[in-house]
Amino acid sequence: MQCPDLVLLRHAQAGDPADFDGPDRDRPLTREGEASAAAMARALVPLLGEPARIWVSPWLRARQTAEPLAHALACTPEAVDWLRPGQLAGLELQGRLQAEKKGGSIVLVGHEPDLSRLAGRLLGAAGGASPVELGKGDACGLCGHLPGPLRLVWYLPRAVLERMGGGQT
Repeated sequence: MQCPDLVLLRHAQAGDPADFDGPDRDRPLTREGEASAAAMARALVPLLGEPARIWVSPWLRARQTAEPLAHALACTPEAVDWLRPGQLAGLELQGRLQAEKKGGSIVLVGHEPDLSRLAGRLLGAAGGASPVELGKGDACGLCGHLPGPLRLVWYLPRAVLERMGGGQT
């Protein structure tokens, strides 16, 4: 598989919002989500160009998803406010990617529907439609140069990542 320039990774399985007594930003992964994030990290590491960098939503479930991957890559994830739900700014991302592209993959760990919408914009989809819809723990790899459009080089559902990483599905 080709090493992507950009990877979009949706956070792993979090607890049900109805069962959580606190702000949504503090809702953690379930035990299954934690195990899934670890397996996903093992699967993603060989697919990434090194040195890889991770930009993550400041919300807990996204940070918890990024932690095993950051540990495996020996890097520190950077929390960016524009990856929290409802804040994804394509223009800010475009400028930042152009300024910081130093080789290796950049992994964005965030939320839906923002990541799928971003994928659609980066892939040149018209009218906000996206050919990619990221379920919990799904990832896609994109290649190319901004402003784009980029190319989708792989799409891996969580269940496939878990199998690749030796985890349970």
